[in-house]
Order: sequence, then C-alpha cells, then structure tokens
Amino acid sequence: MKAAQAVGYFNAGTVEFIFDTTNNQYYFMEMNTRLQVEHPVTELITGLDLVEWQLKVASGMTLPITDQKKVPLFGHAMEARVYAEDPDNNFLPGSGDIKVLRTPKEIDGQCRVDTGVRQGDVISTFYDPMISKLIVHAPDRNQAIKALYSALDDYKVVGLPTNIKFLKRVLLNKDFIDWNYDTSFIA
Repeated sequence: MKAAQAVGYFNAGTVEFIFDTTNNQYYFMEMNTRLQVEHPVTELITGLDLVEWQLKVASGMTLPITDQKKVPLFGHAMEARVYAEDPDNNFLPGSGDIKVLRTPKEIDGQCRVDTGVRQGDVISTFYDPMISKLIVHAPDRNQAIKALYSALDDYKVVGLPTNIKFLKRVLLNKDFIDWNYDTSFIA
C-alpha cells in the first residue's frame, strides 16, 4: 500500500517481491497497475472478488475492507498455466487446431478454469499459446498439490502439444513437494 501511495496510485495493483532465504530478506521487483494473472489464487484463499473490487474503486466506491490484517485467509491455492508448448523441446510454443478440449469439472471454491478458447479454436503463432489457467483450492498445500494433479489428469487436449505432462511431473517431484526449490528448479 505504501508503494502505491508513494507514486500517487489509487486502484487495484500488485507489488512483487522476491524472497532470499539465504539472507532472510525481501527484494522489491516491480509494481503493476493491474491485477496479475494469478489473482484467482488470491481470490480462492480470501473469498474476495478482486475484479469486482477493482471496478468499485474505479467507479469511486470505497472497499469493504481497507485494513490488510482484516483480509480473510483460508486454505491453500495453486495455479497452473496450461500452454500449447513442448517442454521436451525447450518449451517451444505450439500452434494448430484444438481438435479435442476437455477441461476438469469446475467446482465453486475448489477448481476453476479461466480460458478464452474452446474445442475447434486455433492456437496461432501470433498470440500467446496459453490455453487456460487452472486454479485449485484445498485446506493445505499437500491437498492442493493432489487436487491440481487430479485436475490436470482430467484435462485433455488433442491437436497440439501441451505442457500438461510436464506440470504433473513437477507436482510429483519430491523437491517441489518438500518446498526445496528456487528459480533454477526447472533447469
């Protein structure tokens, strides 16, 4: 909040930090004057509709919660971005027709699929090859990992390569499960 106030910004936004476990210190990365694509994770663990809040602020309304300490937090949420890409070929983006698209069943507050494509659409070389964001919520991290794996297992895309198998491998990786990873994890 202080970062936004320092530059006179009044609306929804995101301030990003990276945490260095060696020095036990946060480092400022950037401030975005928009909601991040990961905002559904925050929505699932708080029960708040951030898009609605952004529209309220833009129209001059006040927010029902202005004290960060009063924001409810419950459970654990995870997001995976399903892409038309080939992880085994340096994550080369794919393109082509989506011949079959079956997404996991959405369950309010537990599993959410944010997408703008449907079966029969074409993933073009001219745009981001993201097929969807898949977001799950569970009481704790281990259950969220299992829920995300299960949802990915129910996800089917035919017609172009995807990163679904790669995402499932990550979720099964012991270092990932044990929180033993950093920015070099994928490499």
